[in-house]
Amino acid sequence: MAVRFTLLGDIEVLLDGRPLAVGHLRQRGVLAALVVDAPRVVPVDRLADRVWADRPPQRFRSTLYSYLSRLRQALAAAEEHGVHIGREPGGYRLTVDRSTVDLHRFRDLAAQARAARAAQDGERAAGLFQRALGQWQAETFAGMDTPWFNELRDTLARERLAAELDGNDIALRQGRHSELLAPLTARAATYPLDERLAGQLMLALYRAGRAADALAHYRNLREHLAEELGVDPSDSLRGLHQQLLTGDPGAAAPGWRTWPSGAPP
Repeated sequence: MAVRFTLLGDIEVLLDGRPLAVGHLRQRGVLAALVVDAPRVVPVDRLADRVWADRPPQRFRSTLYSYLSRLRQALAAAEEHGVHIGREPGGYRLTVDRSTVDLHRFRDLAAQARAARAAQDGERAAGLFQRALGQWQAETFAGMDTPWFNELRDTLARERLAAELDGNDIALRQGRHSELLAPLTARAATYPLDERLAGQLMLALYRAGRAADALAHYRNLREHLAEELGVDPSDSLRGLHQQLLTGDPGAAAPGWRTWPSGAPP
């Protein structure tokens, strides 16, 4: 039998592919708050703050203990896999294999991918980034709306985008610009002021024979940066723009090379 915890989407526990009955949204929020910090002890007051913030029920400790009791019962079927919620001095601890949690798999795979990239093993890095991003299903911690969950959701969204951009760098170096056009265009619409993303899209457009579109995207970004932030594009992006304007052969030729931090390949 295999157990899997999912946080990068609906909060679920799967045993042999079938979801365990871990309760309603708030109870699943308690589980998620334990999974994120596993195997560290999470104090009771911190659990309550994560799940209810400044709107706890009148007898929140009793409610929390009830949720934890139900979660223990729901996870009993997974105990043979080392899954256990234990009471500790000051709080509760979830014992779980890190590899069974999609959030931890994402972070571990992304770290492995960056190590492979540093070793200039592009094929391995590309595969690892693809596996890391494949852990995502939908909105993280779907349905949970407290400051702690919202802040962590935003942090993870930034980590996801960073992994995507790192993977895009490799794909561009491997000459896979055509397959990046659609996802880069969609992401640029979501993050219109991200210069690294803009540089990747400009390069993909240029290498796909769409130089005019690449230059137009730079002009649009420059206008947005001026209007929204009152700044000009970075030196690295201006340098790429100049390469595209002058038809620098280096911009059209994919290859593995070292670039300044944040600069497109």
